[in-house]
Amino acid sequence: MKYGLHVGNGFCVTDPSVLRDVAQMAEELGYESILIGDHVLPPQKINSPFPLPVENPQLDMYEKQTWPDCFVMLGFMAAATTRVRLGTSVVILPYRHPVVMAKMIATLDRLSNGRIICGVGVGWIEEEFAFLNVPFSERGRMSNEYIEVMKALWTDDHPRIEGRYVKIDRDVNFGPMPVHKPHPPIWIGGNSMAALRRVVRLGDGWQPAGITPDVMQQKMDQLKGLMDEAGRDWSELEITAMAPTSARPEVAQVFEKTGVNVLYGLVSATDTETPKLFAEIKQFAAAMSGREV
Repeated sequence: MKYGLHVGNGFCVTDPSVLRDVAQMAEELGYESILIGDHVLPPQKINSPFPLPVENPQLDMYEKQTWPDCFVMLGFMAAATTRVRLGTSVVILPYRHPVVMAKMIATLDRLSNGRIICGVGVGWIEEEFAFLNVPFSERGRMSNEYIEVMKALWTDDHPRIEGRYVKIDRDVNFGPMPVHKPHPPIWIGGNSMAALRRVVRLGDGWQPAGITPDVMQQKMDQLKGLMDEAGRDWSELEITAMAPTSARPEVAQVFEKTGVNVLYGLVSATDTETPKLFAEIKQFAAAMSGREV
């Protein structure tokens, strides 16, 4: 099983020298990929129900931490690295027009020489949707259509879309086209049955969040059943999971037995805690690779 780094869980790394060091260190330590989270304007007091079964969710990361633009962050890291894959975990699809997002992802993929992962989710903070004037109740339907629009733009020289939210009825000048063929992998975020069905219908991978190994096995069984019903090959999917950077190798072994391909270490330190941040990155790499720090 491979290991990756998640630096976008609300603990921003916006100091350019630190972010450059984080990206290059991760690449040197054998991290397969680096993921960045996405929020645009969360309120300082969230009333929306937390989407995960956590008794006392820690909302500080959404209410108090800043959320730098994930696409700018990815572009910066792409320029500082040559091998490690870079992606969103997850970009909230309804917040941006799909043509705009397809353009940003394709440009990033071109500039990184095909290293971009497009992790997507439907979102959960209703107040944030309201600020952006996006209908919260339609976020699932919007997300499904937006994925189809992006795929069409990335793969078809003459895309035609007749959707509820997007209409393309003539030839367009889209470019640049992504390097990754047929398109950058789309990883669907979320733990619900709706998310699993979206994986089967539209995804190249699955990105659950806050999930324990035992629950992971239950969800994997559900996902495999849905894949079989749809006649899709299980080997087509990349499966990920997340764990604290303090996780021991035994945790990785349990996740690996469930079928996880990449385990991501969730960073807790910020760029104002640089020694702790670097120590976390080294610690997780050592635990996952069997090396000593």
